[in-house]
Amino acid sequence: VSSVSHLITLLGVISGRQEIGGDKSKQLFYCHFLRRGCPPFWFNFKDRCYRYVAADKTWADAELYCVSQGANLVSIHSKEEHNFVNWLIKGLNPQQNYTWIGLSDVHKEGAWIWSDGAWMWSDGSRFDFAVWDVGQPDNYQGIEHCGHTNFGKLFQWNDARCSFLWHFVCAFDIIS
Repeated sequence: VSSVSHLITLLGVISGRQEIGGDKSKQLFYCHFLRRGCPPFWFNFKDRCYRYVAADKTWADAELYCVSQGANLVSIHSKEEHNFVNWLIKGLNPQQNYTWIGLSDVHKEGAWIWSDGAWMWSDGSRFDFAVWDVGQPDNYQGIEHCGHTNFGKLFQWNDARCSFLWHFVCAFDIIS
């Protein structure tokens, strides 16, 4: 069964519109996501909750929305996490349009931070991993200060104008 059909089934289960059949492996797959401490419509990956938001917002407004939900724009710390975030986006947006992540250098050009402070993601974590597309970030025309994913053939990162209106991914850590 494809990742997209898993995600569609998962959304149906979360919303109460679909039941999981008797297949134990499917039940375990969905319970893995459902029973890990995330609210409805959020997805668990390694003790963090993620939500793809299909609303067009500037980078700053996307961060404010995430904060209003108790989260931040997503910070990404490994190739595995990057792949998960892109899988989540693809499951809800098969076109894989550009999607904001919590990275910005608006405070100082070339000093990439996540939206809450210097050299960090917007959630305060260190900027310790990157998958920039070839030649990126380039600060084209001196006005690209916010990061997004799904750029180029490999769906990697790029810098762009913070005023563009794109979908985004929020994330927060599960507190035990």
